[in-house]
Amino acid sequence: MQDSPLSDIRIGQVTAQWAKAQKISSQYFPKIDSTNLKAKTEAFSEEAFNEHLILYVTDHQTAGRGRGQNTWSDAGSGSQLLSTWSFMLEQALHPTAAPMMGLALYRAAVATWPFLEWNLKAPNDLYIGNKKVAGLLLESLSQGSDHRLLVGLGLNVISSPENVSTATSLVHELPESVPLLAEDWIAFLERLVFEMSFSLQLAHEAMNSTSTQALLHALNKHPLLKEQYTALDQNGNLSTPSKQISWMEL
Repeated sequence: MQDSPLSDIRIGQVTAQWAKAQKISSQYFPKIDSTNLKAKTEAFSEEAFNEHLILYVTDHQTAGRGRGQNTWSDAGSGSQLLSTWSFMLEQALHPTAAPMMGLALYRAAVATWPFLEWNLKAPNDLYIGNKKVAGLLLESLSQGSDHRLLVGLGLNVISSPENVSTATSLVHELPESVPLLAEDWIAFLERLVFEMSFSLQLAHEAMNSTSTQALLHALNKHPLLKEQYTALDQNGNLSTPSKQISWMEL
């Protein structure tokens, strides 16, 4: 990646090439309405049953989604990772699966660029300092005894939408002496797959004490947090000194 001007890089295309090299089933689209919608349509197709993981990735979404009625702003230039990671599951997920996937993203980012001020904002937004750099949208699907989890990930890599003042990008936050290297991006993707797959192995039961403390640590690092989180129960409810908050209602 460092051999080409950043303006010529298409993060979706680069990521799809990595997936192909790793023999991960993937579909790349220069432009699509929504990778999540595409993944949902094909979740239980004949081809999908043979794949534990399918990656859908694009350089431009015309109808990207966020949580609830929110949308994901797309810079439209291939400067973001716009993706959906579709996992086949052996059983339905525990309520704490959602925070586990946010923790997986956080751990992958910290492992790759440990010198940046990574933190999480509940429910599943990844920040550098006080600026949002990524967001997750999780959807679980069932058809009889078959289950899939769709993990929609939007990550501002080279740039962020100009009309969103609270957003930033990875390249913008990297020190001038630390360019975005191809090997670092590949290391991040490989660590992300590992962390998400590991989290899914634990996602059929309540979070263990180590994961719980790691998640609370990442959440409490968020500089805009008004009140520290003190606990996360087995149903995914966060506690502060003054109240209890359902993860699913955030």
